[in-house]
Amino acid sequence: MGPIRFLTLRRMHLARRALLRAEPGSATVTRVVTDHGFWELGRFSVAYRALFGESPSETLRHSVEPTPAQIAHPSLRAIAAEMPELA
Repeated sequence: MGPIRFLTLRRMHLARRALLRAEPGSATVTRVVTDHGFWELGRFSVAYRALFGESPSETLRHSVEPTPAQIAHPSLRAIAAEMPELA
């Protein structure tokens, strides 16, 4: 995995964590996503759904504190497998 891919996945996971922790009534997907450096919202949404299996707005609607299982998402395990020095 190249460094750009790694950093993009890291930002995606940080954005997901922020969506999970946000209050649905006061936060917006646009605000959370742009705060994490994603400016092409349509592309972000497609990549997010491919990675997490739901849209960013679905994540925001289900926002609660993430469980250890959510934090240890398979894509993070894949990163750890490809880059054992980070594990």
